[in-house]
Order: sequence, then structure tokens, then C-alpha cells
Amino acid sequence: MSFFGDIYAGKAEQRAAETNAKIIENNKQIKLQEAKQIMSVHNEFNLPQFDKTVEEIQGAATVDYATSGVELSGTPVEVLYENELSLQRDRDTMTFNAENARDRSENEAIMMQAEADLQRYRGKVAKKASYFAAGQSLLNTAATMQG
Repeated sequence: MSFFGDIYAGKAEQRAAETNAKIIENNKQIKLQEAKQIMSVHNEFNLPQFDKTVEEIQGAATVDYATSGVELSGTPVEVLYENELSLQRDRDTMTFNAENARDRSENEAIMMQAEADLQRYRGKVAKKASYFAAGQSLLNTAATMQG
């Protein structure tokens, strides 16, 4: 390849790497937004909805016991207590899953930034390599002209 071709190819590779890095960084921003949205939906919609359902379930069970003439002591209280524990475990599991999904998105964003940085580095290396190739091309041309 000629001197100018080497330099042009190196600069083109650097521009391509920079473009790829920008695309990856845009995708990273989307992942970060996704992470925020996961927790926002969880905190503002899923948890309040779940809490409302828990209140309805426990309220209905209490009313059922009361209307059937069962005294709210002993086994019925234990059942209500066990229901509450089970429902709170479910709530904790929902929160854990939401946090886990958020963390996965954030980790993907971190990896995307690393990939973008790597693309930029590769572009810089390609550009430097093109200068060395251009220099080699000039030396070969000079050697051919003298020899």
C-alpha cells in the first residue's frame, strides 16, 4: 500500500472505531435508563399494588374468621400471622428481583463503556500503526529508488 493509502486507512479505522464507541455509549445510556425505570416501576407501581393486595387478602381472611364466629385467637391468629410472613417474603422477593434486574442493567452499561473505551483504543492503535506502515512504505520506496 502506498504512503498516503496507509495514512488514510489508519484515519478511517480510527473514525470507524470512534463511531462504534459512540453507538456503544448511546446503548449504555439506554441501559442506564432501563435500570432507573426498573426500580421506578417497582417502587411506584408494583409495590403499592402488592401492598394493596396484601391488605385485601389479610382483611378478607380476618372478615371471614369474624363472620364465621371464630374467635381471633390461637390458630386463626397463627394463620393470619403465617399469611403475613408469606406475603412479606413475596414482597421481599419482588424487591430482590427488581434490584437484581437493575444491577444487571447497570453492569451491562459498565461493560458497554469498557467496550467503547476499547474501540477508541483500537482506533488510536490503528492510526499509529498506519503511520508506521506509511514510514515503512516511504523507506521501501526510497530503497527501491536508490537500488
